[in-house]
Amino acid sequence: MKILFIGNSYTYYNDLPAIFSALCEENGQSVDTASVTKGGWKLHQYLDVENEYAEALRAHLTEEFDVVFLQEQSLLPVLDPDAFRDGVRRIKEAFGAHAKRVILYVTWGRKEGAKALEEHGLTRESMTEGLAQAYEAAARDFGCDFSPVGKAFLRMKALAPEIDLYHPDLTHPSRTGSCLAALVHYKTVFGALPNHIASLALSEEESRALLTAAKG
Repeated sequence: MKILFIGNSYTYYNDLPAIFSALCEENGQSVDTASVTKGGWKLHQYLDVENEYAEALRAHLTEEFDVVFLQEQSLLPVLDPDAFRDGVRRIKEAFGAHAKRVILYVTWGRKEGAKALEEHGLTRESMTEGLAQAYEAAARDFGCDFSPVGKAFLRMKALAPEIDLYHPDLTHPSRTGSCLAALVHYKTVFGALPNHIASLALSEEESRALLTAAKG
């Protein structure tokens, strides 16, 4: 199975594609992953800007992928949903039949104390819900699937608030947060949670909590 991740730092922090690949291998799923990521970038920039990152995306457009994950800049779907939708639509159209399945990577609200929440009148919960609504609407309208990582992050707040899913910057994922994203992606791609998660190198407490949160 060939899988391409397109996004920004929420994808490359902790090397999410590698975490996902190791999880797949551990569970007998043969995957070949690639990624195109640039910190802070919006999806439409991969089509509008001329640089090495845009060239990297164009190089993949004629390859055959079983799954293409799309991850938008963390605030854009809430602050400018039209620009977000335009990026999803255009990239999906650019791949056409070369991408058998496009999955939108639904991200999370920033952690309490993050400056962006106050600036935009958001809370962690309202940002998470706004992102979910925008991604799910785009998935429905453009024939994509979606991987609800953000809602799993919020469930963890109730399940095990002592487990920190955030980097100290209050926005990017900690390694544990990226492990949760990998679990949700696995469930989205294969239809069930993995039977084995030793590759995630989590404690027993973390393993139980993350599997419960990823299950939904």
